[in-house]
Amino acid sequence: MGFLPERTILGYLEIIEVYDFYDKPVLFSCKNKSGLIFIVLCVDDSDLSEIWLYAPISSFRFNDIVQGRVELRDIFINAEDGFVYQVEVPYENASNAIVKTVDYNEIPDEYLPELGQVIQSENNFLNSNIETVSKEKRREIIDFILQFSEKEISEAPVGDLGLVLYSLQGTIDAIGQIKLGKSEGHIIQQEVKQKTQVVMSSVFSGSFGMRLEGSVYEEDTLSLGESFLGQCLKEFIQLVNIGANTEELPAKLNILKKKTAFKYTEFLEALARIGISKLHIGWASPDKKVQTGEIELETVFKALDVIKHTKLRAETEICVNVKLTQISYSSRRITLQEVGSKKKYNSFIADSAMKDVETISRTQVYVASIQDYVVLSPAVDKEKHEYELLSLKLQTNLESNDSL
Repeated sequence: MGFLPERTILGYLEIIEVYDFYDKPVLFSCKNKSGLIFIVLCVDDSDLSEIWLYAPISSFRFNDIVQGRVELRDIFINAEDGFVYQVEVPYENASNAIVKTVDYNEIPDEYLPELGQVIQSENNFLNSNIETVSKEKRREIIDFILQFSEKEISEAPVGDLGLVLYSLQGTIDAIGQIKLGKSEGHIIQQEVKQKTQVVMSSVFSGSFGMRLEGSVYEEDTLSLGESFLGQCLKEFIQLVNIGANTEELPAKLNILKKKTAFKYTEFLEALARIGISKLHIGWASPDKKVQTGEIELETVFKALDVIKHTKLRAETEICVNVKLTQISYSSRRITLQEVGSKKKYNSFIADSAMKDVETISRTQVYVASIQDYVVLSPAVDKEKHEYELLSLKLQTNLESNDSL
């Protein structure tokens, strides 16, 4: 196109979308072969040439711009790199265009748009503001954006992307299991999956984005303004935003239980495998403000390390008849063997049980109350257990008869 500069440092330019037109495009977006995006505005003309401003922008900011979240004037005066390109394009030969950089604070005020103007993309998918779409569809809407080191990509490896989405759904399902009051040990039931199912409705670049939607919205929760899936997504985004906090992450996983911890570990490992630089999530729920979640690759690895060393308290304590095998008062460790079984519990002795073990005998049968902890293994879906002795009482005759 004649108004696009040719053979300049801007590269070979292609139009993405035109936002304003007067005999020719006067406000549009374009990109070069390297994926760098520009918002372009015609600011002046003469008998011989036209002057344009080219604002280089990141793909992430482009998403906000085409959704009307950034004022047009702000694109130029708050340019991400601190400058814009001023391009003078002769009418007769676009290959003779003159390109120079201009600091954002040196842009003539008459070149700048008026306050309050925004771009509203008609063709770009991301124009569909998720808050508006959520209200119209009465669904949960999620923009799930995998950012990579490249500026912009339009494709992603199927295998790795499949793992990300599979583990995302698995994590939401596991959270739903707990929200419905189901035991963490049970297989996730169909009634849970029906409430937590997420579907993909579109994909977009920048770097690689996917729009996900809840498959249902429960009418009986409209008065509360929050669906069951919305409750689960709130927990999930909190998990993401906690990052690798060594206190908050274990505390949250102890609330959401081991199945969620396993599935979330799968999710984080999938993000690491696909090689993101950052994950960005935008979530809109009917009658609720948009919420966001972000986690960078470095934090993903740190979070995996925190989870690996996290002990999750099992739902129920173990109550079992045992005999003493060995005890070390200095290290506060005791090994107890279940009566009539080869099962042994190598346990830490809690403060509440210290008096109970002062006079313990190898010949007596005791009733032990033991807290079971699951220690997450680096290998997904593998676990080991640690035990803490909470109390130890001599078995009564009645208890002995009951066990026969």
